[in-house]
Amino acid sequence: MPRDAINIASRAAQRCFDGSTIAVPTVRDAAYRWFQQDKGSATNGNELARSLLNSIRDDVIGQRRARAFLLAQDETRHPLIQQLIDDRILHVIKRGYSAQDEPGVRYDVLQIDYGCYVDLINTNNEPLGLLEVVGATGEPGFVEVPADDYRAIRRSILRLDAVLPSIGYAEDEEQ
Repeated sequence: MPRDAINIASRAAQRCFDGSTIAVPTVRDAAYRWFQQDKGSATNGNELARSLLNSIRDDVIGQRRARAFLLAQDETRHPLIQQLIDDRILHVIKRGYSAQDEPGVRYDVLQIDYGCYVDLINTNNEPLGLLEVVGATGEPGFVEVPADDYRAIRRSILRLDAVLPSIGYAEDEEQ
């Protein structure tokens, strides 16, 4: 996202005002601080949105070790997901993907913002790739840039109906 890149670069440059060069740890720190100040604070007023983000982060990054996931298009319209998209915490990178295992169901591919997981880089919970894929042999793996054929990405589907009850969301709640 261009706005994010400008703010991260600005913050990194401010840290190097003494003439030192901008290094990767400086950029990561700037990304983390930008996320906390700008994007992370956007969900502070909505505990359910914050809980959903934490749940997605734990599932997608913590368990699957990926940075992106697939979500059924009708679930992408959920108010909590829309808030995370509007707050630029989740980024839609592809719309209308169809999964091999579920003909007729369309998915959107969503990526989690870099600042949301930058603190996990160089830890045991670091994401291993953009999306988890299942190869022709059935072995899982990761891709950075998915091929045009997304059908191998069946392990990357997030089931919102399984996540919402775990954060205390009830369907009849007003947003």
